[in-house]
Amino acid sequence: MISSRALQLPISRGWQCWRCAFSTSSLIRDAETRAPPLLAQLRTDMKDALKAKDKTRLNVLRGILTETTSLEKESKGVKTDKQLFKLLQRRRSASLNAAKEFQNAGRDDLTDKENQQISVLQGYLDGFHTTSADEVVEAIQMAVRELEVEGVTPKRERVRAILYRSGGAFEDKILDDSLVAKTINRLVHEVAPSKPRPVRA
Repeated sequence: MISSRALQLPISRGWQCWRCAFSTSSLIRDAETRAPPLLAQLRTDMKDALKAKDKTRLNVLRGILTETTSLEKESKGVKTDKQLFKLLQRRRSASLNAAKEFQNAGRDDLTDKENQQISVLQGYLDGFHTTSADEVVEAIQMAVRELEVEGVTPKRERVRAILYRSGGAFEDKILDDSLVAKTINRLVHEVAPSKPRPVRA
């Protein structure tokens, strides 16, 4: 009969049940599999920034990773490149707004600090493969034509429903939301039936 001690594995502090050890390893592997590749790169970059004493990059990366950890605790973990891209966009937008406020307040020192953080965030955002403007236009045009073939008046909500449905052109794609919204508005307006002018008596 195998003793209970023989079914334990050494760890840095005391002993750990072998079942717990394998269970923990499995959870770690699952988490690494679910996480976007860039998230692991951010962790590595933070260590490098710490060694290089790059305070700006270190602060940006700490902020990103702190937010991803917080979301994980709320069961809203960052599991896809698209989710990570959105998170970086939000943080860049917040820094842009802060930089504008500091500039209006005459705080050039804080404005420069925010601009440096924006530069770091933009560098990571540029590393994502985003859907091109031409691809966005083509996908929206096809969605509009699909509605027209079905005899349905193309409207913004209907076009978006086609694009973002399961298997749709924009499902899980990394996009410029502003470009998508403007393009949908423009193309829907172009095919909208013109309203008859009122007849003057």
